[in-house]
Amino acid sequence: MRTFSVWSCVMFVAIAPVIAAPKDAQYVDLTDDYVRFVDGTVGVESATRIALFRRQMDALLPGFYEPRNGESSGQYDAHVSKALQKFSAQRAGLERVQQNFPAAFASGIEHFRKYFPGWMPDVPVYLVHSLGEMDGGVRTLDGKRYLIFGADVIAQIHDAHTLTPFLDHELFHVENGKHFPECPQVWCTLWAEGLATYAAEVMTPGADDRQLLLMNPEPIRAATDARWRDALCFTRAKLDSSADADVEALFVGGESTGELPKRFGYYVGLRAIESLNDRYDLRALAHMPPAKAKKTLSDALAGLIQAAGGCR
Repeated sequence: MRTFSVWSCVMFVAIAPVIAAPKDAQYVDLTDDYVRFVDGTVGVESATRIALFRRQMDALLPGFYEPRNGESSGQYDAHVSKALQKFSAQRAGLERVQQNFPAAFASGIEHFRKYFPGWMPDVPVYLVHSLGEMDGGVRTLDGKRYLIFGADVIAQIHDAHTLTPFLDHELFHVENGKHFPECPQVWCTLWAEGLATYAAEVMTPGADDRQLLLMNPEPIRAATDARWRDALCFTRAKLDSSADADVEALFVGGESTGELPKRFGYYVGLRAIESLNDRYDLRALAHMPPAKAKKTLSDALAGLIQAAGGCR
C-alpha cells in the first residue's frame, strides 16, 4: 500500500503541465496490493483464493471488497473469481494508470482550483482495482465517505483527452457533497450527476460528449434528443421515487425506459442545469442547499417540458 503526495509525481504524458499541489493532497494506491495478491496466489484452489482475497483486500479498504448493492455473497465470489481470471489481460493497462495517475491527479486538482481556489478533498482518496465497478466516484463505506478511482476501468475508457474533465466531474462530487448530502430519491441523483457533468463542461470549454462521459456505453445525446419529450416526462414522473429500479432506469438502464438509451438521466440532468446558467454561476449551484436545489431543478425541468410541448 502506498500513499502519494501529489506534488512529488512523475510527468503524465500529453496532460497539461503539472503544478505542484500541497503535500496534504494525497491518495492511497492499493493497486500494488492487488497485483501482489494475484501473483502470490497463482495456483491456489479457487474457493480458498477467493476467501483469501476477501479477507486480505477488504482489510485495506473496509467495505469496498465485499458484497454491496444487494449482491449476495455467492454472486460476489463469482465476481471476484472472474476478475482474478481476467487480470492478465488488464495488467499492462493497470500499470500504465498506476504510473501516470500521480501527475494526473495533481494536475486535476490544480485545474479544479481555477474555479474553487485552494480546494482540497475532505474525504480519503483511493486508487484501486475496482473489479470492473467504476472509473471513479464517491462511495460511503461503513458510514464513511471516500473518493475512489478504479484504475482498471480508467485504463479501459479514459485517455489524455478525457482524463481532466473526468477528474473535474469526480472532484466536483466531493465539493458538492459538502453542501448536498446523499439522498435516495431520483431528483437527488439527477441534480448531483447533472451538475457534475455541467461542471466538467464549464471547466473544459468546448468539451465533447466523450469528455463529458455521454458516450458510454453508447452515444446518449442524439438518442435522447430523438425522444426528448418522452425522456423529460419519464424523468418528471420518477423525481420523488427512491426505488432502486427507478434510479437505475435513468442512470444505468432498464427495460422500463423503452427506447431511451442507457444513462440518459445524465444528459437530462445536464440540460436542466444548463438552463440555469443565466441565473447561477457554478459555485452557487455547487453550494445550493437541498431544499432550494429541489425547487430549482423541478422548475428547470418544468421549463424544458413546456418548451417540448408538455406531457401527455
